[in-house]
Amino acid sequence: MSNTPSGSRPAYFTNVLQAVDALRPELVDISLDIHAHPELNYQEYHAAQVLADALEQHGFEVERGVGGVDTAFRAIMRGGNGDGPTVALLAEYDALPGIGHGCGHNLIAMSNLGAGLGMKAAVKSLAGRLVILGTPAEEGGGGKIRLLHAGVFKGIDVALSSHPSSNRTIIPVDIPKDQSWSLAMVGYRYAYHGKAAHAAVVPHEGINALNAVIHLFTGIDALRQHLREDVRIHGIITDGGKAANVVPDFAAADFMLRSRDRDYLHEVVDKVRRVAEGAALLTGARLEILPAHPMYENVRPNAVLVRTARANAEAVGMPIDATPSGWNGGGASTDFGNVSQVLPAYYLRFAVSKEPVPGHSTAMTEAAKSALAHDSAIATAKVLALTACDLLTNPALVEAARADFADRTT
Repeated sequence: MSNTPSGSRPAYFTNVLQAVDALRPELVDISLDIHAHPELNYQEYHAAQVLADALEQHGFEVERGVGGVDTAFRAIMRGGNGDGPTVALLAEYDALPGIGHGCGHNLIAMSNLGAGLGMKAAVKSLAGRLVILGTPAEEGGGGKIRLLHAGVFKGIDVALSSHPSSNRTIIPVDIPKDQSWSLAMVGYRYAYHGKAAHAAVVPHEGINALNAVIHLFTGIDALRQHLREDVRIHGIITDGGKAANVVPDFAAADFMLRSRDRDYLHEVVDKVRRVAEGAALLTGARLEILPAHPMYENVRPNAVLVRTARANAEAVGMPIDATPSGWNGGGASTDFGNVSQVLPAYYLRFAVSKEPVPGHSTAMTEAAKSALAHDSAIATAKVLALTACDLLTNPALVEAARADFADRTT
């Protein structure tokens, strides 16, 4: 447990923790229900209904289909202590093709739902509003981006959330001002149109679109040595012809491009475009570049929110692993980054296993329904609830978070 003297804890501390503990059976059931019904992005009708129904049953004002997105929702609880800031908890609940909840979004839903429901125990002492947003389609659909564009985040002062993190719970102490906690990412489809011909009789009359895709791959491989070490470029061939004796008249590849910051990512996108154009020039094929994945911004940290969450994690006895040397948040990408670029935001990365387990894998799918993962999600719910309560009872803390956000703006 934390060495924080109990007398220095806020009055709502014990009530919130007891409320989350009392909710544990319901929260675990909801997590397992969502886990057992994996739904792809923008198809999360079951999960959205389960979560929205639970919030309504607990007295929240719930609006479904916000921002023009059928599987998004907004639930509001108003504090009993007058006007104040608005803090949002962001729930995710979409799954991955083929492997279900291999990113543990059922746990994100559970921990943010639990935080919001647990805060009811402190509602009379809170100012302002708590908003729980159901944000679908994180896995490639950019649900939060659509909600941002639709104005759903308007009026929100701080956003909090969570995410499973293999076998480590990391809440760093120091965060350099230039640090990013994810990679910015965007995806494109590079489609080449050629000309079919009999590959044995008149191959000279054809234009081989597959050759263009192959040159695209080899060109990108040659480009890698001239890019920053944080860049990731990975792709697959989705179309490569139908028969070996026919010159392919159409071939295409989908690529994701990532970098530590969006500005350099734009440079990478331009370099890859020129490679793609060169492949078209080499073969005579016509190039068509199509959007395949929305731009996910890199996650901007917020030191004030991190310090507040860490203090609460220590107070509730949540195990925190040492921050590895050189840790920078990992190489994944998320649309939470887009939120973090427009307002102060923080998501708590929590352990779901004893041993390392890769994300987006069947091993993570299994870990996401384990007792250990649910223990950690309950602890995360407590930390998020206390952090949100701190923000709603201390306007100066919100202002400090805004100042840190502004200080990290580039």
